[in-house]
Amino acid sequence: MFFNSPEYIFFLSLVFVLVLLTNRTKTLQIRNFILLIASYVFYAQLHIWFVLLLVYTTLVNYGCGRWISYAQQKHKNAKLPVTVGIVLSLAILVVFKYAYIIDTSIILPVGLSFFTFQALSYTIDIYRGKIVEEKNLLNVALFIAFFPTLLSGPIERARNLIPQLKQPTAITSEIVFSGIGLFIWGLFKKVVIADRLAEYVNAVYAAPTGQTGSTLALAALFYSFQIYCDFSGYADMAIGSGKILGFDIMKNFNFPYFANTIKEFWRRWHISLTSWFTEYVYFSMGGNRVKQARWILNISTVFLLSGIWHGATWGFVLWGLIHAVLYLIEHFCKIKHPNLLNQVLVFILVTFAWIFFRIEDSATAWNVICTICTDIISPINWGSSTFSTLLTVVLLVLFIVREYLMYKQKLPQKYSLEYMLLIFGICLFGVSSDQFVYFQF
Repeated sequence: MFFNSPEYIFFLSLVFVLVLLTNRTKTLQIRNFILLIASYVFYAQLHIWFVLLLVYTTLVNYGCGRWISYAQQKHKNAKLPVTVGIVLSLAILVVFKYAYIIDTSIILPVGLSFFTFQALSYTIDIYRGKIVEEKNLLNVALFIAFFPTLLSGPIERARNLIPQLKQPTAITSEIVFSGIGLFIWGLFKKVVIADRLAEYVNAVYAAPTGQTGSTLALAALFYSFQIYCDFSGYADMAIGSGKILGFDIMKNFNFPYFANTIKEFWRRWHISLTSWFTEYVYFSMGGNRVKQARWILNISTVFLLSGIWHGATWGFVLWGLIHAVLYLIEHFCKIKHPNLLNQVLVFILVTFAWIFFRIEDSATAWNVICTICTDIISPINWGSSTFSTLLTVVLLVLFIVREYLMYKQKLPQKYSLEYMLLIFGICLFGVSSDQFVYFQF
């Protein structure tokens, strides 16, 4: 049961009705209990024992949060409880990530990286005095397991979501319609754009050695939009689901491919993860309030950890380091002025970096880049169906046009007809798969 399945539509509709019936001050605990059970059922349908990891993470961070608060009230050092919380939370993440690499028969729990970081934000924020402990275990459990954000984020903060769990949410027809519209747009990005692009990308990268440079370049271009539409489509559906239930979930993408610099790209791409590393790693290391050499180390460490967070392979490590190098070059060259040339250059550089992300074998990825650079003027292999690939190109162009209009805020506020057209496009051109790219992380 994934966001792009009929089963999820039924599931969300049922939860919506139950929330609507219990969304009152006197029945908040019932509403939250229903949401928690729904979240556990949603996660259990992937694998029943996955729920045990949720329970473990919840108890560790709830317990450490109480411990930190108690230590602070007694004017004692709270470093021990926060360290215990971090170590115990990251332990299962490291074990499963590395165990999966060693033995691929081991099932990698979907969403583990996301809800682990979400839980840690609760514990660390208590330690830093940004929030007070939440004594209600139900609220903490729901914050960590909330089903719209459970599998692939956005990685919420306790200071945003927990206060919403402690009061009735604003469920109006306007808000619900807005959530449905956002969900439809995310679904369109996933099944009409991302999944269609994936067919060509998967076919080319299955045997990249025998492909022409132009074919590999087209596959690299397609993958840039595939991963964006796949992941941002998921985020839109997650945020839309939360909005339908009356909850405000943080934005995770803000038109990243219109960025003028690498720095700006990372402020617009996977915002919840970028801000998490910035707040809990970069600032903890001193941020930019240190000497230049240390600042370079801080920036490089954050990008390296971002790569490792996605997976412990050289491809992800190199992807992170490439972005670190680009970020530092840009900083010292003082590239700041926005213009179309900068946007195109940033997109090209990001696209080349995605090759290392998509092809985990770094040697193969490097050969692909070399082939693109030396054989770009060559016949393009349009795949098994030229018509299907060209249709995908047309749909991609229409998508880019709509993204640009949204970026320039030139779309009207009321566009019910457009949503009907999107639904028609989903039914006519949708090629849905049961996986999202970021499920592997």
